[in-house]
Amino acid sequence: MRKHNLTGRLTALFIDSKLTLVLILAALIFGLYAVLTTPREENPQISMPAAVVQVLLPGASPEEVEAQLVRPLEALVNQIPGVDHVTAVAADSAAVLSVQFEVGEEKEPSLVKLSERLLGGRGALPREAVGPFIRSADADDVPILALSLISREYDDAALKTLGLRMLDELQSLEGISSTYVVGGRSNELRIRIDPKRLQNFGIGFDDIKNAVLAANVAGPIGRYVEPASASMTAGLEANVRVEDFIASKTDLENLVVAARPGRTVLLSDVADIEVGPDPEPKHLSRFGFGQASAEYAEYAKNPEEYVSVTLAIAKKKGANAVTVADEVLARVERMKASFVPKAVEVVVTRNDGVKANDAVNVLIGHLGIAIAAVVAVTWAFLGFRAALIVAVTVPLILAITLGMVNLAGLTINRLTLYGLIIALGLLVDDSIVVIENIVRHYRLGPMMDREERLRRTIDAPDEIGNATLLATIAVMLVFASLIPSLSGMPRQYFFPVGFSVPVALAASFFVAYVVAPWAAVRWIPDEKPKTRLAAKDVKDGEKPSSKPKRPGGVIGRIYCRFAEPLLGHPKREACFLLLIVALLALSSLMPFWQLVRPEGPGGPVPPFGVEMGFLPKDNKNTFNVTVKMPDGTPVEVTDRVVRDVAEHVRAIPEVVDYQTWSGLSGVADFNSMIRGDPAEGSNIGAVRVNLLKKDTGRRSSILLTRELRVALKSVAARYPGADIQVVEDPPGPPLKASILAEIYMHDQKALEETAAIVRRAFEDTYDMMETTDSVESDVPMYRLRVDREKAILAGVVPAKAAEALKRLVEGEVVGYAHKPGEREPQAIRIDIPNEFAFDPKRLDEVFVPGALGKDVALSSIVRVEKGVTDHKIVHKDGVRMAWVGGELGSTTPTYAVLDLQHRLNGMTLPTGGTLKGGNLTFNDERADLTANEGVLLWQGENRMMLDSYRDLVKALALSIGSIFLILVAYYRSFGLALIALAAVPLAFIGLFPGHWLFGAQFSASSLIGVVALAGVVVRNSLLIIDFVRDYLKAGLPLEEAAMDAGAVRLRPILLTTLAIIFGSVVMITDPVFSGLAISFIFGTAASTVFTVFLIPILLTFYYKRWPYKPDATKL
Repeated sequence: MRKHNLTGRLTALFIDSKLTLVLILAALIFGLYAVLTTPREENPQISMPAAVVQVLLPGASPEEVEAQLVRPLEALVNQIPGVDHVTAVAADSAAVLSVQFEVGEEKEPSLVKLSERLLGGRGALPREAVGPFIRSADADDVPILALSLISREYDDAALKTLGLRMLDELQSLEGISSTYVVGGRSNELRIRIDPKRLQNFGIGFDDIKNAVLAANVAGPIGRYVEPASASMTAGLEANVRVEDFIASKTDLENLVVAARPGRTVLLSDVADIEVGPDPEPKHLSRFGFGQASAEYAEYAKNPEEYVSVTLAIAKKKGANAVTVADEVLARVERMKASFVPKAVEVVVTRNDGVKANDAVNVLIGHLGIAIAAVVAVTWAFLGFRAALIVAVTVPLILAITLGMVNLAGLTINRLTLYGLIIALGLLVDDSIVVIENIVRHYRLGPMMDREERLRRTIDAPDEIGNATLLATIAVMLVFASLIPSLSGMPRQYFFPVGFSVPVALAASFFVAYVVAPWAAVRWIPDEKPKTRLAAKDVKDGEKPSSKPKRPGGVIGRIYCRFAEPLLGHPKREACFLLLIVALLALSSLMPFWQLVRPEGPGGPVPPFGVEMGFLPKDNKNTFNVTVKMPDGTPVEVTDRVVRDVAEHVRAIPEVVDYQTWSGLSGVADFNSMIRGDPAEGSNIGAVRVNLLKKDTGRRSSILLTRELRVALKSVAARYPGADIQVVEDPPGPPLKASILAEIYMHDQKALEETAAIVRRAFEDTYDMMETTDSVESDVPMYRLRVDREKAILAGVVPAKAAEALKRLVEGEVVGYAHKPGEREPQAIRIDIPNEFAFDPKRLDEVFVPGALGKDVALSSIVRVEKGVTDHKIVHKDGVRMAWVGGELGSTTPTYAVLDLQHRLNGMTLPTGGTLKGGNLTFNDERADLTANEGVLLWQGENRMMLDSYRDLVKALALSIGSIFLILVAYYRSFGLALIALAAVPLAFIGLFPGHWLFGAQFSASSLIGVVALAGVVVRNSLLIIDFVRDYLKAGLPLEEAAMDAGAVRLRPILLTTLAIIFGSVVMITDPVFSGLAISFIFGTAASTVFTVFLIPILLTFYYKRWPYKPDATKL
């Protein structure tokens, strides 16, 4: 009896066992449970803990804040392990540090370390400093659901009150974390002071403030024991509480603020009391319906924008976005039926649960199509019953894989499912090869009984077991190498691929050698014997025919028709090898020609060129437009710009709805968090746009945003200094800008001038659509300097003068009203009407109390100097920095960055030194100003691309090295291991022409396809090598053995190649993963075409020099 290897023994163990059926059922239940319980999300959640640290130093200038707060804080943070970057801003009276921890660090321990270090080093800060205040900034804080409340009848204050009540009703949901309202004004009580009336009554601002504070008192003051006379409560302790608080406008109007001979002075005598939201809003929020709105067609007919507020709802870490969103919306529907007014519409403007579900469902559909295609290919080659077995094995493999994904704590997302689609052609590979060999063995001759059938069914997998096991391990190593090789955000982003594919391949090997033979025995019928025997079937000791017929059927004969004129003919073999080298050279030139062409890297792509980039843009259902006006721009002006932007948005036929914010940046998302967009400010605005779903066949968001960028140039031209950016959801990890230049210098003024020069260089770059920078514009400032000597002589305390000036400029909140039933406290604000507002030229009309009760005009003790507001100072990793960002229309940033580097490197600085450009290598670097006065470092997509390419090349080297060592150990030959790996470079012959044919860029996903191909194409080499060795062992001449091995193995090689191709075709339409699909399809096809000829040629050469010697390499 034949001695079986590991795979043969595995097959024999389960082929006739009832345990096999139990395992099948268990695997299906395992997978079904995973599908029902595993959380779903669109993209993998990236754990990138961050924190914002704020410290106040009242009265300090930005330079003082830099010296006394920023540098000590940076020194403390640098002592914490796991910190990636620290960005600091020194502003007037405040320092803000953004601490970015390394990707993968745990959030809670990182925040604890930061808090302990800063609090422990508090002594390094000035005593007058207030803080530090530490706030978490993490992906978990990003809302997954946004609900907009819109109305024609209610104002934003009423909508905000309603929104707060709705959020209160959601707090009891288990998966909810933070909730908040974006937009809307708060109601307040305003004391509109009339300075002339105050002066007539001889009352000062302090008198008003003190009167309000004294009247607005509430709280417990102790306990009181009830006397014996109290019949029911005698002897009990009663709580005593003072309740003398202001609850309404009437309370303020009747408030006594002073006493004069014969009468009391009420607050209403010297001020007008108003209640309601601030009539001069600091921010505005509106909602509009687009032409494509079907659900709200009545609103869409009217181009009017409606007042709105937005409810933002975030989920807890690990919660299922789909489940949380469904629970929230179900509860909102019940609220609409109970207390939400009919005049208020609740519109879902963001639902990551639906987005995740849609993405997963689409990919499940793609997976189903790919499975059907693979089964159809198997049916065409091996028949219906063999295809049925493949169809059975695929769900089992997927069930096991999804079950392991669930056990590992991962989610079902785009990357997980793309990993399964990638693996589909590979995971059926084992089953196809096993079934094909079983069918071939069944056709060798009649089977006399069941024992004979079982023996052949075991012998067939045993025969190819070593090769398939090695090939499976090779591919597993390739994908598993992604996990240790990748770093930063790409590591977490592509982690599901590195995990799910090896798991799926391990499951496929187990199923192929357990379930496939078990099913073959029962489902594949006996076949009539072939009229001739393959050379492989020559028994030991039997002399083969001198002119053996070629095996492999029709496919084998076609192969031999091309192989016979080539194999054994040295000159033709040499020409074939030269052809391979020439094709490799031409293919490799396609992405690199633009780098070396005489006219430089800038400009359009050459006719036969292939662009290189990080990840292509994706077709999304949403995008944002951000507006940044010069500092100091009133919110009314910013709002006009936002309205003009909204007009262009409304003109897009595919827009369902949009929301505008002026003075706010809108509802935060992960992208805005990484970009560092400010949350509020009179000079910022935003428009969030929702489009028709992708499956409606609408135009791609990539095209729509490209057209909008062109249209918005006219808006930016009407408002000098306006930065208007169209921000698309990134296909991968978020970035501050596609092209990002960070400039480092010591001199702040020269730094800002250099940033302006760099920005102009950006604007002169081919295909540059938008530019922006971090440099603040000049804002006028009036410096009011109190003459201390004059103030003291006049009996005025300088601090009192400063306080009076502050009230004139922005008023003062002196307390909060206790109005029953209000969700939000009502501020009591002392305000000055516009006609009496602060005017630095009219200080003679403003008085403060002086000595002996005499009023003193501020103009007599205050000197006014007009200047420019001090600019904020920005640090990154301890060095002053300014950045310039840019967005391209349709090209990748790679060549634009190289063009900019060529123009900017060595540029003369305003200080006379030179600008040194750097970090355009695989290793990032930090700024070093000891050798150069200015340093320019490139971040953005280009840095992400270089880091990803570096890591993926490392993964490729690691996987090829591991495969090589395994093959050397198996074959006990360096030569055979190298021959097996010769199939890898052959994939590059089809790689770049495939990208050129589809007009796709070569991206990080394309390179992942290359890494994967290293394991895939080696499988074909191993099958041919093993069969050549078996034929030589059977006694065939070398050329015949090489020819027959190619002929016999061509059918399973074609089967697996077509399975990979058809399994990958569904990814062609995906903008992000099309590169991976193209690499798989064209790389596999090219490698297969040349491998089936090159490997026999190399083996013939090898064994002529080192003749074959039988050995025992069976596992």
